[in-house]
Amino acid sequence: MPGKRKIKVILDTNLFISFLIGKRLKSLKSSLVNSDVILIFAEQNIQELQIVARRNKFRRYFHEEDVNDLIDFIQIIGKIYKIDEYVEICRDPKDDFLLALAKKGKADYLVSGDKDLLVLETYQKTKIIAVDEFEKILMKGTKN
Repeated sequence: MPGKRKIKVILDTNLFISFLIGKRLKSLKSSLVNSDVILIFAEQNIQELQIVARRNKFRRYFHEEDVNDLIDFIQIIGKIYKIDEYVEICRDPKDDFLLALAKKGKADYLVSGDKDLLVLETYQKTKIIAVDEFEKILMKGTKN
């Protein structure tokens, strides 16, 4: 649709895991393919996804090739940023790279299930929201 602004979104690793398990964000893939959403990420996202996906508790839900396929998909449709400025804001310091990415990529949304991030509500001009709210935004976008 001409003139329609694409939203820039960062997804926390926990959402990629949910996507792999098949429980959440079914509308995400079509929104990404249809270019309603620009997924932004940094190398840290990919590394974290690879580490978390290898945990024993997830092995019964998906295979390593599923993770590799998702990473390939992310790299094809997403936009990667190099984080060169770090922030120290989040209660959990390992999540600070997401806030630095939000600033660098001028993200509209940072979507997470992590209470340490959600408690912030916003950072710079990025709204930090839960997956339920993001799914409502995606649903609104598909109806337009």
